[in-house]
Amino acid sequence: MRDRFIQLLLAASGVFLLGCTTTQRRALLRWDASTKDYLYFPERKIECGKYTRTFTRKIEPQYEELLNQEFNTENLDRFIRKTKPQAIIIIKDDTIVLEKYGTKYSEDSVATSFSVAKSFDSAIIGTLIESGKIKSVNEPVTDYIPELLKRDKRFSKISIRHLMLMSSGILYEEKFPRKDNTKTYFNPDLRNLAINNTHIKEEPELHFLYNNYNPLLLGLIIERASGKSVSSYFSRAIWSKMGAEADATWSLDSPKSSFEKMESGINARVLDFARFGCLYRDGGTADGKVVIEKKWIKESLNNGPKEKNYYNDSWGKQIYNGVNGNGGYYGYFWYVLKRKNAENDFFAYGNKGQFIYVSPAANTVIVRFGEKYGINGWKYIEAFYNLNSKAGGTND
Repeated sequence: MRDRFIQLLLAASGVFLLGCTTTQRRALLRWDASTKDYLYFPERKIECGKYTRTFTRKIEPQYEELLNQEFNTENLDRFIRKTKPQAIIIIKDDTIVLEKYGTKYSEDSVATSFSVAKSFDSAIIGTLIESGKIKSVNEPVTDYIPELLKRDKRFSKISIRHLMLMSSGILYEEKFPRKDNTKTYFNPDLRNLAINNTHIKEEPELHFLYNNYNPLLLGLIIERASGKSVSSYFSRAIWSKMGAEADATWSLDSPKSSFEKMESGINARVLDFARFGCLYRDGGTADGKVVIEKKWIKESLNNGPKEKNYYNDSWGKQIYNGVNGNGGYYGYFWYVLKRKNAENDFFAYGNKGQFIYVSPAANTVIVRFGEKYGINGWKYIEAFYNLNSKAGGTND
């Protein structure tokens, strides 16, 4: 009787799933984003180059002690077992001063970026502007995606800059029936979704609204400006030059569409994510060569609107308040935390607690990638900010 019931349940589930769209089936079967999604989605290779940026290893106990203080724990290894990171690494100058891996993970393990990928998107735009393939961040998105004008001429008011600032004015809702977060993660044709499922809510640059349609539109612009796939261009322009140790991959929406998941899909070793952080910390240079122009890095980190009423949702308000009341803002797909007496910190932030945290004042890069948050995500940000204040002597 029990076996018969299970058979009927499975049959009913199969009929139900057949009636769903591919997006709905994926969402129901996968249910939530996972750090193993790089095994589920198709992928495109990102090739590294001959040059590998090397780090010395000199573990300094003070950094573990500082993290213990910030995480309110007496034993960092126990904290790691509880919170399930894949890795927590701190690089000071070119020295690894703390290196911890979670259970079943090592230096060679693959980590997935989730929204940390957006900061890579920003870097790609910078190199396209430098090469002259994009004129400026103020170009309208419709210069590259004219199809949008057929649906709404107001798209011509949205610039590349607006996309990266998360202030395009494009509608983005998580309530039923829109579920935009589910669509932008699981849809098998993200190009079509970006062109035909985007709707304007308000004028650009009125408010900050975290919105995954923005990086999807940016991916279309990158393809059309470069004449290459996003992965191919990224490999040639940045990954192969910055000193990555291993090839990476970029997850795709489906084998048929083969469009990069611009909002979430870079898969690489954690130390290679750290190398990207070091590239930004060091003004865009690697091995004495310019990979990303310093002026682009400065522009990326200094051009976010800083008015209080611009950040009118709960996440925006948290960014605006920063850490210890010092304030913050959102740049070109980078979060920036103000310091009173030193150069600002900045970081990339992804689901499950993926971080590339950069403190130029302390000359450090901190990476934390994990299976889950383990604690409130903002607690990591506060911990890294305070650690760099103490280790870097900024007195903030």
